[in-house]
Amino acid sequence: MKMSFAIIVGGALFIFFAVVMVVVFIPGWVWTPPQTIAAHVYTDQELVGRKLYFTNGCDYCHTQYVRYYDADNTGPISQGGNYVFDSPVVLGSERTGPDLSYIGRKRDLAWEINHLKNPRVYSPMSIMPNWYFLSDSDLAALGAYLFALGNRVAGEYMITAPVDYSHLTNPMTIPEVTPDPTGAPQGWAAWTAAGLQDGKTIYIDRCQVCHGCSGNGLGVYASTKVVTPADFKVEPFRYMPDDQWFWHVSEGIQGSVMPPWRESLTVTERWQVINYIQQEFAQPVERDPDEGNPTGQYAGATNPLPPTVETEETGKTIFIRECMVCHGDAGVGEGIYNQFIRPQPPNFSDHTHYGTIANPLFTDADYYWRISEGLPWAAMPIWKVKYSDNDRWTLVYYIRVNLTQTLPRPDVVGAQEYPPIYLAQTAPVNMTANDADVGDASQLVYSAPDPELGKVIFTTFCAECHGSDGLGNGWNAQFLDIKPANFTNPDVAGLGEGDWYARVSLGLQNSAMPTWGEWLPEQNRWDAISFIQKFIITANPTGTATFVPSVYTQNGGKVQTLYITLSQADWTAEGNTIDTTNGANVYTQYCAACHGDKGAGLTAATTLAGLAYPSPFPANMPQSYVYQQIWSGIPNSLMPSFKPLLQPSDVWDLVVYLVGNNTQ
Repeated sequence: MKMSFAIIVGGALFIFFAVVMVVVFIPGWVWTPPQTIAAHVYTDQELVGRKLYFTNGCDYCHTQYVRYYDADNTGPISQGGNYVFDSPVVLGSERTGPDLSYIGRKRDLAWEINHLKNPRVYSPMSIMPNWYFLSDSDLAALGAYLFALGNRVAGEYMITAPVDYSHLTNPMTIPEVTPDPTGAPQGWAAWTAAGLQDGKTIYIDRCQVCHGCSGNGLGVYASTKVVTPADFKVEPFRYMPDDQWFWHVSEGIQGSVMPPWRESLTVTERWQVINYIQQEFAQPVERDPDEGNPTGQYAGATNPLPPTVETEETGKTIFIRECMVCHGDAGVGEGIYNQFIRPQPPNFSDHTHYGTIANPLFTDADYYWRISEGLPWAAMPIWKVKYSDNDRWTLVYYIRVNLTQTLPRPDVVGAQEYPPIYLAQTAPVNMTANDADVGDASQLVYSAPDPELGKVIFTTFCAECHGSDGLGNGWNAQFLDIKPANFTNPDVAGLGEGDWYARVSLGLQNSAMPTWGEWLPEQNRWDAISFIQKFIITANPTGTATFVPSVYTQNGGKVQTLYITLSQADWTAEGNTIDTTNGANVYTQYCAACHGDKGAGLTAATTLAGLAYPSPFPANMPQSYVYQQIWSGIPNSLMPSFKPLLQPSDVWDLVVYLVGNNTQ
C-alpha cells in the first residue's frame, strides 16, 4: 500500500489514541485498589477546595505521595487505596514545600486559613505566595480540603519509626542470678552480665561528647551545635519505644549532626548503648553499685606522679571540665546536672566514708579504679576511654588533696603567675556586628557585662562557696580547707579588671577555686565579675552598714500578677506535701547569712564591710509575695533568683516555714 499523507496522519492519530487508551483510560477502568483509612468521600466544600488547590498550582510545590525512600518520614508509605475518591489523581511534581499526604488535623483549621493568607506569619522563611486575594469562602474551602487530607490524626506524639524499624524490640536478654548468701559484692558481675558495661563504653566513646555524662544533652561539644543534643531524662525519651530508639541511633536525626551509627556500630552494639541509656538516664532505678574492691591491674596501684602543685592543677582543669557538672566544684555531689542521676554522686567531704589524712579509708587504687572503669549500676563514666593514665592520676591527686582531703597539700614554690594577656584584659563593651567582623579585639565577647545576668551566674556557680553576700560564707565553704575569698577584703576588693578576669578564668593554685575558663564562656565570666564589683565590692564604699527597707513595704503590699494566685491549698490538693523541717534547713543553708534568724534581719554589729542588708521581714507578707521573691529575686539588689538551686517543693517548704500555715 502506497503511503500517503492521509495514511500517515491517520496512523499517527491511531497510535496516539491507542497510547492514551492504554496509559490513561484502561488503568482507570481496571485500577480498583482496596480503600484505605486515608481515603474519604469529599464533601461539597472539600471538592471546591480540591479544585482551588490544583487550579492555583499548589501541586507544583507540594506532593501528596510518600515513597519508601523518603527521608523526611511524613507518614506511612502511600497506598493506591488512598486515592480511590480522587479523579483525576494528581500527586504533585516536586517538594519545594512539605508533603501534604497526611497534613489533615496536624494543624488547626484556623491555622490553615491564616497560613494561606500570609505564610510568613507562621513560617518566616517560607517562599510560599500569599493567597490573601481569595475570598473568605474560597479560603475556607481550601482550608477544609487540607484539614481533611490523610489519616486525619493529630500529630501530638513523637514521629513514629518507618517500616524498616517498626515494632523492633530490644533483643538483649537480662540474665538471672542467685543472691550470694555470704553477701559478696555482685555489682560488677551483674552489671557486665547485663551487657551494660559494653553499652557504657560505647556511650562514653561515641555519645558522651554531645549528650554529656549525665545524659542531659549538654556534653562538652553540645554548645557548638545548632540543634541541641537530646536530653534523655525528659519526654519523649523516658518512655520512647524500642523501635524509635533503634531507628534514631541507626539512622541519625535529619537536620542535626546526630550520626547514622549503623555505619560504624553493629546491631548488637547499637542495642547495647540503647540499653545503657534507657537504664541510666531515661528510666533510672536506684541501685547500689556494690562494686567491691580494686582487682587485676588496679589492685595495690599507687600514684606515680609527683605530689606537686602542677599535678594538682592539671587534675583541677580536668575535674572542672568533666566532673564538676555532677560532683559540684566543692565535691559534695551537688553538680548542676546531677538531677535524676541514680545513685547520686557521692559527697567527698564525708570523712566517715573516705577517712582523713591520719586515717584514709580509700587508697590511691580505690580512686584510680573508679575513675578508670566507672561504677556498675551508675552513670559514673569510664574515663580510661577518654584520658591517659597520667591524666587520671592527676584527678586522683586533686580529689584527695582538695575534696576528700586525705592527702597533705603540696608546697607552693613561688607566687602564681597569670599569663600577661589575661592580666591585660578590661571589661568588654557593646560591639556591633561590623565591629565584631573586624576581629581586632583580644576577647571573643560582644556585649558589656550585665550585673543582673551575672547575679544568676554567681548564684548558680559561686554562691555555694563565696556566699550570696560574697563574704566567703557559702553553704559549702565549710567543706573546704582553703576557705573561699571574702570579696570585701581590701586585697581582693582592690584587684583590677584583668586580675579578676585571670583569677576567675584560671583559678587559684593549690585550692579548690575552679578554673572557670575551662567551662564558662567569657561573657558569663565578665557578667559574674560585674555583679561582684557592683553589688558587693562597691555597693557601699563608705563602709557603713546599710539596711534596705522591705520591697513589700515600699511597693504598698503589691504582688506580681505572675504569683498573685499561688495557693498552698492547690499545691497540697495535687498530692504534694509541706515539710517545714526541710523549709528550715533550706532557710539555714541559703537565706540566714543575709536575713538572720527566720527573717529577723541583722544588726549593725553583725554586718560586714558596710554591705546592704535587708531589714526584718514585715509581718504581713502573704505567701504569694514570699514565693515571688524567692523564685524571681529582686532586681538591682543582692537578692538572687533561687530557680537554679531550688525545686518548687523546696520553695513551698520555705514559704510555709517563714509565713506560717495559711492557705492564701
